[in-house]
Amino acid sequence: MSTKKRGQNEDSIYKDGDRWRGAVSLGYGPDGKRIRKKVSGKTRAEVVEKVHKLKETLAKGALVPDDRLTVGTFLDRWLLHLPGHISDGTLDDYEDTVRLHLKPCLGRHKLTKLTVAQVDALWLAKRKVGYKANSVRNMRAVLRKALGQAEREGLIMRNVAALSMPPRVPVEEGRTLTVEEGKRLLDTVADHRMGVLVLLSLVFGLRRGEALGLMWNAFDPDARTLRVTHSVKRLKNRDPNATARTRIVISELKTKRSRCVLA
Repeated sequence: MSTKKRGQNEDSIYKDGDRWRGAVSLGYGPDGKRIRKKVSGKTRAEVVEKVHKLKETLAKGALVPDDRLTVGTFLDRWLLHLPGHISDGTLDDYEDTVRLHLKPCLGRHKLTKLTVAQVDALWLAKRKVGYKANSVRNMRAVLRKALGQAEREGLIMRNVAALSMPPRVPVEEGRTLTVEEGKRLLDTVADHRMGVLVLLSLVFGLRRGEALGLMWNAFDPDARTLRVTHSVKRLKNRDPNATARTRIVISELKTKRSRCVLA
């Protein structure tokens, strides 16, 4: 049986068996029901201190952190709010990173209890199983972006992903075809229907998606220029009635630097 013992201006603080418990009103929810945040401790003084900290947080206009919210649940919610703010391709990358790397390792941790050490341990584990440094950096970037939103919402006090140690990415020398290799390639595809596409890719240094996204009017024979404005991508099919898992789309290149006229 609970024995209630409330001090002056201490909200609801009472003893429940061998534990002291306290509750602070957070107002009312959309359904009109009262929302209360509960805390507990071994001693009455411990609970009083926790209640005072909650009231200070509320007085500053900040949200009271939800100690039950897990990293996985928050990441799922964060992804749901991204459509319309980022490209479909970027959303696909974020979803894959969360599903394959972040949730399996960090998903069960409480969001408010996640530490820099736990995040650093994940990056180290990924490196040990063979992921390249740049891949791990991409994982870190996604987690940092997600926790940045949690920080803005007041759900966490600091972004532990931003504080984690990024792996060093070694600078690797790019590989290009030699003149002889280029000639051999062009001779091989000279009679192929994609031969012209290979020639343009080789001459202008186009990526595969950029080459496939070329329009008929992209080439100006008089000026001898090629205008690169679009790219072909394979994205997840988000139509629940679709039979194919992916779809092919042609979209404008994201940055002005990517959209260019080559001579």
